[in-house]
Amino acid sequence: MELWRLYRDAHGPGLDGTGGFYAAGRWHELGTRVVYFGASPAIVVLERLAHTDPFLLPDDLVLARYEGDISVEEVMTGEADDLTQTRARGEAFLKAKTACVLRVRSVVVPEAYNFVFNPLHPDAGKIRLVYSREFTFDGRLL
Repeated sequence: MELWRLYRDAHGPGLDGTGGFYAAGRWHELGTRVVYFGASPAIVVLERLAHTDPFLLPDDLVLARYEGDISVEEVMTGEADDLTQTRARGEAFLKAKTACVLRVRSVVVPEAYNFVFNPLHPDAGKIRLVYSREFTFDGRLL
């Protein structure tokens, strides 16, 4: 499986999931260990733009690709519409540890996918960094 992530170099890749302690997300409640990945570099870039004020974009971003033979569960169509439902679904997934990642449709581009990664799952240690580079947004996007 291929997983993409765009993160701040100052904070590191955040694979331990502590980012979930600072903010709730579509698929988790505040205080839950979780890591969000995308299925492609394009979707992680668009997701970052959708969730960050363009004037506050950090200048130390890293685009990284990870790979690993990990277990996957998929959310069915229609399960991603209501924030209360998605958070409950994500929390249940993370607690049950039935798979290492939950494959979910992007709200930004519904034809693309994101992954909710459970850093506490036994398979979590199977992913490895295979590529990374500094990333700067093209000014035409801002």
